[in-house]
Amino acid sequence: MRYLLDTDTCVFALRGSEPVRERLGVVDSEAVAISVITLAELRYGAACSARPEANHQVVGDFVSGIIILGLADQIAHLFGEFKAQLRRRGALIDDFDLLIAATAHHHRLTLITHNLEHFHCIPELQVEDWVRA
Repeated sequence: MRYLLDTDTCVFALRGSEPVRERLGVVDSEAVAISVITLAELRYGAACSARPEANHQVVGDFVSGIIILGLADQIAHLFGEFKAQLRRRGALIDDFDLLIAATAHHHRLTLITHNLEHFHCIPELQVEDWVRA
């Protein structure tokens, strides 16, 4: 694996963003993963939509070829460390974003997100934006 897709990148792909779909088309499918947190956020979005059944199917089809990474003790530890550091600096970010960042950091993956400003404060986290690619 090389890349962890943030939820927003998945949404861009599902909505047909050409730059994101192009990158996904050239990257080996075994190089791409998502966090179980991203899966939960995508499922929530489908459940809230005007067509939940159809959108759950779309999400299921999208994630069927993607590795889904769960949470582990090491990721929880990183989450706690990152959140404490950010709190001391007065720069907290959303817990789900922090869990996704901790997952990418733990697995040494590049986080693919359009929300670069959410993640710039995480030390040693590699981040790319495929929307602006």
